[in-house]
Amino acid sequence: MLLRLAHEMNGNWYPWSEQVNGNAPGDYVKAFAHVRGLFASAGVTNAQWVWCPNVPYTGSTDLAGLYPGDGYVDLVGLDGYNWGTTQSWGSTWVMPDALFGQGLSELAAIAPSKRILIAETASAEQGGDKATWNQALIQYLSANSSIMGFAWFDLNKEVDWRIDSSSSSATAFAAALAARP
Repeated sequence: MLLRLAHEMNGNWYPWSEQVNGNAPGDYVKAFAHVRGLFASAGVTNAQWVWCPNVPYTGSTDLAGLYPGDGYVDLVGLDGYNWGTTQSWGSTWVMPDALFGQGLSELAAIAPSKRILIAETASAEQGGDKATWNQALIQYLSANSSIMGFAWFDLNKEVDWRIDSSSSSATAFAAALAARP
């Protein structure tokens, strides 16, 4: 079982972030280690622990100071979304290489021996071509041997993130998966 504890901790939208609730630098690392220790003391041996920040962005907390250490983390993850032009905060269309590039480089420097999982990703339709984005995502991830897999956030929530938000999106996604070597 993969357990992704307190994800996207480098942002400011969850209560475990060091940017909110009076949390101090180092509190996140202590909490992660504490929870992992509780599982270990209870004899749990069938969980793999995933440390999973959001893709870095201007104003996010530096990832290196949030990493609990190789002794507590089995896999590293990364969450990232192409918001397109859907958000009033000035979101723009971002292709997969630009979306994940910096974060993957930072993960490789912080935890070079750990496998990587893209734990959440999806694309909006507005602001670009989602079908092209889907194809580019599959090609980008397939070409990056450090990435063991990905999970698509298939939900109509803030944005219609679903793979089948349009027929062109669904068709492109299926075709890209089928074309993988």
